[in-house]
Amino acid sequence: MCFGGVLDPKDAFKLNISGDNQSGIIAKFDIADGVYLYQDKIKIMLDNNDITRLLNIPKAIKYEGYDIYRNLEIFIPAGIVLGKNSFNLDIYYQGCSDSGFCYQPLKDGFGVEFDSSGSVISSRYLVDSTNKTNLATRNDEELVSLSKDIASGQNLSNQKTQNEQSQIAINLANNSIFWAISTFFIYGVLLSLTPCIFPMIPILSGLIVAKGAKSAKSGFIISLIYVLAMSVTYAIAGVLASSLGASVQGMLQTPVVLIGFSIVFIVLALSMFGLFEIELPKSLQAYLNTKSSKFSGMGGVIFMGVASALIVGPCVAAPLAGALLYIANSGDIVIGGLSLFVMSLGMGLPLLAIGLGGGRVLPKPGEWMVKIKIIFGFIMLAMALWIISPVIGDEISLLGQGVLGVILAVIFGAFENASSIIQRAIKGVMLIIFAISMVIVIDFSVSKFGSNLKSSLLITQDKSNINFKYVTNLKELKEIIKSSQKPILIDFWASWCVNCKELESDVLTQSDVAKKLNEFILIKIDLSQSSPENEELMREYQIYGPPVLLIYNNGELKSQITGLISPNELLQRLNQI
Repeated sequence: MCFGGVLDPKDAFKLNISGDNQSGIIAKFDIADGVYLYQDKIKIMLDNNDITRLLNIPKAIKYEGYDIYRNLEIFIPAGIVLGKNSFNLDIYYQGCSDSGFCYQPLKDGFGVEFDSSGSVISSRYLVDSTNKTNLATRNDEELVSLSKDIASGQNLSNQKTQNEQSQIAINLANNSIFWAISTFFIYGVLLSLTPCIFPMIPILSGLIVAKGAKSAKSGFIISLIYVLAMSVTYAIAGVLASSLGASVQGMLQTPVVLIGFSIVFIVLALSMFGLFEIELPKSLQAYLNTKSSKFSGMGGVIFMGVASALIVGPCVAAPLAGALLYIANSGDIVIGGLSLFVMSLGMGLPLLAIGLGGGRVLPKPGEWMVKIKIIFGFIMLAMALWIISPVIGDEISLLGQGVLGVILAVIFGAFENASSIIQRAIKGVMLIIFAISMVIVIDFSVSKFGSNLKSSLLITQDKSNINFKYVTNLKELKEIIKSSQKPILIDFWASWCVNCKELESDVLTQSDVAKKLNEFILIKIDLSQSSPENEELMREYQIYGPPVLLIYNNGELKSQITGLISPNELLQRLNQI
């Protein structure tokens, strides 16, 4: 159904479920012409668990600064279903029309079942399919934030809404086994470049000396056994993760765990800045040495390799969490064990180099290493912000990244004189980092405080106050329309609707418009909360979401305005009455 150029939600967004439990499930939106979905308003819940961040949702297109979809298919890998024969699938979304009208946040619920062959045999709405559930009963502040994102076009959360571990899981989810295993090895190599590996260096060096390695070959064998023992420990963790399945996901995405990961990286950053050194407590070193000495031959090396894997675990928690999420979703024990095994081998490359050359193959220390440590410190702080972004919010996290970039650029000479070619090159890079970081900081400031600035600049404009009468039911509204001797303007409004507030502050209170409205009876319908009375009003006047203005005269509807309108255009319509 279409009224006033606005489609009913059930006609604008048709959602169907298909697929099987072998390859996966497909949620397909058939989106009508002239309407679209916002990328960052889509949320997928499977049995009340949010799986959105585990899905490789297609790339959106840009429209007036927003990331949107004109058509959309969302693939849910079979690993996420984890062998369930039936489950509930709830899909939340919100869309708008090209005319500027925005639908209320919507939810479609399905019960999905599979037959003996694994194919979908039935899917049904858990809510009335003829009247899509809106979410107007959600907390006002939550909906204000949701609506504000749409109105302001702030799509930062699109770019960084996925925390580190979920992003790693997504990168791995739809690739071949060979590529996935190779990717794990690359992750391990990258981890070997972080301070996470530092605590192992004195441990391995001590083992090489203790075992009396007198050649590169014997030193390499010791380090190889050490790394293999560490890798087997991680492989066991991978097997456990693939066995536990989805429970790992929930555990690793809780705020407490994310905050804990973030604190670990902050501590690592402080150590990189020289506040303290990362080393094992003397008592723990003595305990491990005592235990390892009890093993003959290479038994002590194996023991220390296992112990080192446990020691370094918290340091690599964030990327390890991403790997565990992927493994848990795959449900494959072999892939789970092999993936973390090769990742640990990648982490152990510097340790193998130490064993092979007794440290001779590693770069020699110098002033440059101090600067590298400082850079690593900033990277650790950035990772801490990235990890905790689901807790503190993506915009705050990005602001923190911008501030870190500004500080880093200043420390490394963005505004200092440069004489040599290398110094000039470094200065150029730092100036670029400074410029990008300042753009982030300024963009945040404008998005957060721009409306206040705009309001202060508009103080000089001639604005007038207008007074609305609130009506809460259809019977009262019809009586007013029938008995009124003056024209009537009815404003369908909601507290979470930013466009409604913009319409009120920038259009209805504009001096010429407000003066004309003195000739009208002004009625406001508050749709902030869902109620039988509001639903009756919306059905009667075919209202699918605010803002909507209805203009009546002599009991007849003369004009309906959906979405925003300019003061001049509204004034023209009012003058026609």
